[in-house]
Amino acid sequence: MTTVLPLSQATPPGRASAIGDQRRPVSHPSEKEDKKSIKSTTVVDDPHVKTRLLGEQTSSSVGAFETDRSSGFSLVHSMRPTISGTSSSKEQLLSNFERLEKTLVTTAEQELRKSLLNHNDIYQSATLNVGTIDRLQDTLVQTIQKHVTKKKDDSKDLNKLFAELKQVLIDTVAQQQSTLLRDVIRQTVLDAFNQQQSSTETAPLPPPSSTTTRVTHQRKPIIITTSREVKIAADLKRTRIDAAFRQQRDAVVAHKRLRDIVQQWSSIGSMADLAVEIKKYGTNDLECAWLLFCWIGQNIQYQPYCNNNAAETVFRAKQGVCRGFASLYHECCSLLGIECSEISGYAKQGFLKPGEELKQSSHAWNSIVLDQYTYLVDPTWGAGGRDYEKKLEDFYFLTSPEEFIYTHYVNGYQLLEPEISKEEFLSLPVMKSTYYQLGLKLLSPKQGLNETNQNLFKIAIRTPAHVDLFAELKVGDVAYPRSLHTLCQRDEKKPDVYNCYIAPPLDGFYEVAIFAKTNNETMYTDAINMRLRVSNIADAFMFPITYATFTEHSCILIEPFQRLVDENEQVLIHMIIPKANVIKIRNGDEYMVPHPDEYKNGVLKKQIRVQGDLQVCGRWDDKADSIAIICIFNMI
Repeated sequence: MTTVLPLSQATPPGRASAIGDQRRPVSHPSEKEDKKSIKSTTVVDDPHVKTRLLGEQTSSSVGAFETDRSSGFSLVHSMRPTISGTSSSKEQLLSNFERLEKTLVTTAEQELRKSLLNHNDIYQSATLNVGTIDRLQDTLVQTIQKHVTKKKDDSKDLNKLFAELKQVLIDTVAQQQSTLLRDVIRQTVLDAFNQQQSSTETAPLPPPSSTTTRVTHQRKPIIITTSREVKIAADLKRTRIDAAFRQQRDAVVAHKRLRDIVQQWSSIGSMADLAVEIKKYGTNDLECAWLLFCWIGQNIQYQPYCNNNAAETVFRAKQGVCRGFASLYHECCSLLGIECSEISGYAKQGFLKPGEELKQSSHAWNSIVLDQYTYLVDPTWGAGGRDYEKKLEDFYFLTSPEEFIYTHYVNGYQLLEPEISKEEFLSLPVMKSTYYQLGLKLLSPKQGLNETNQNLFKIAIRTPAHVDLFAELKVGDVAYPRSLHTLCQRDEKKPDVYNCYIAPPLDGFYEVAIFAKTNNETMYTDAINMRLRVSNIADAFMFPITYATFTEHSCILIEPFQRLVDENEQVLIHMIIPKANVIKIRNGDEYMVPHPDEYKNGVLKKQIRVQGDLQVCGRWDDKADSIAIICIFNMI
C-alpha cells in the first residue's frame, strides 16, 4: 500500500531547509577579538532586514483586511483621543481633530487596503510589499505636510517619525494583527500632531486655549502571543515505542557482526542476490530490515540530478534521489517478504524562507510492518545524504513517530493519535538527529515560533552531563557574534538542565540554532532550530565575553549578566566556578585574589568598584605556569 500524495521533484535530503544541518568547530574569542566585537554587531542593523517577514504571512493578512472591509469597520471610527478640559474646548478641539484625523487616517487606511487587496501579486514578492509600506509612508508624509503648517526643516522630523511607523507596520502585517494596525496608525497620527505642535511656532492643532488640554498619546505595547503547544502522541494501536521494543531495536542496530557482514556485499550484482544474502544472515524480519537499511546507507549515493529512480536503475547506478532510495527499499522488502509502503510527503530541516512553499520540500520515505506493527524508515537520510556524504544515520531506522514528525509530514501516515495538521507541523521547532542521539529534551519553550518584548529570552533543555551546548542568533544569513548575544550554561539549581539565554540587540525576527557536542568531540552539530520575534524591547544589552575555560569547567554566571559596567560602579561578581585552585580578578591594572569567604565551595561572590575592564581568571592545575581567563566585563 502506497500513499498517493504527488512528489513533483525530489529534494536533497535535508536541503529543504533554510538553515540545514550545520557543524561548527569549538571556538572561543581571543582577547583581540573581543575588543572588536561591539562594532561587529552593527553588520545586521539594517532597517530592511525585517521585510523578509512580509513574504511569510501576507496572504493571511490580506484575509484579515478583507474581513475588516466587509464588516465596515473604519480606522476613523476607532480613533478617539482622550481629552481633558472644559466642555467648549473639547468641542472645538474635537472639531479640529476630526477634520485632520479623517483625512490622515482614511488616506492611510485606503492606501494600505488598496495595495494589499488590489495587487494579486502583492504576497508573492517581498519587494512589492516593501513598496507598499513605502507608499503608505509617503502618503502619510505628503498628507500631513499638506494639511499642517510647518517650518522649512520639518520634513526631516516627519520622515523620521514615519520611518518608525513603517517598521511597526512591517511587523504588524507579519503578525496578522489588523486591530493593532489601527492602533498604530491612529497613535502615529496623534504623535504627528504632537511633533508638529512642538516644532511649529504657530500650531493650528490643537487650537490655543486658556484651559489645560492634554492629548493622551502613549503607544500601546505590541501584544505578545505564544502558539499553543502541539500535542504529539504515537498511535499505540498501530506502532510500538515502548522501552522493550526500543531496546530490541537498539541491540540490532549496535550489532557489530551485522555491520561487518554488510561491508562484504558491495559487489553484489542484483537485488535478488542481495535478498538471498540478507536472508542468510538475518534471523528475523527486524534484522533483515536493518541489514537492507545498512546496505543502502553504505552503497547508494545521493545524486540530486537523477531522473530515473526506478529501483533497478538505482541499484545498478548506485545513486538516486529520495524517491529512488524509497523505491529500492520497497522492492527489496518485497523480495524479503516484509510488508513495505512508499510514502510521499514533506520534509523540513529548517524553517521555510519567506515566500517559500512547503510543496518545494517534497520528500519520500517508507513504512514497514514487523509483527503486525507499523514503523517508519527514511533510507535517504539514513545514508547521511544531508551533507552529500556517506555516513550511516541509524536514527532514521524505525524512528519513533513522536520524533519523526518534527521533520517529516504526511497526512494519513503519521502513526500519531491524533494526527497533526500541516500548520501545526510548520509551527514545531526543528529537531535534528543530534537532538535525539545525545538525549536532549526541550523543556521550554516547546513552540517553533516564540514572541517576546523582553530583553532576555531563555530556552531550557535537559542535557546529559557529558554534553555541552551553544546557541547562535541569526537574521537571515547573518549571524550575530555568539559571545555577545547568547549565553549557554547549566542551571545553578538543576545541573541536568542547560539554559540558553538570548539577548536580542533590537526588534526583529530571528532564527535561533542550538548546537551540541559531547565532551570528547571537537565539533558542534546543530540540534534544535526555532524562531524568535522581538517587539518593543527596551534596554538591550550584551553578555560578558566567555572563554573556553567557562564551558570546560562548567562555570555558571549568576550576575552581572551585562557585559558593560560603568567606571566606579559597585559590582557584585557572583559566579559558580567549580574546583578551582586559584581565582584572580583583574580590575583595570590591578589584580586581586578573593578572600576565603569570597570564594568557597566553588562559589565566587566579590564586591568590586570598577576601575577598568574586569577579567575573572582561574587555575585548576597547580603545576600550570599560567592562569586562564574565564570571562571579561568591559568598563565604559
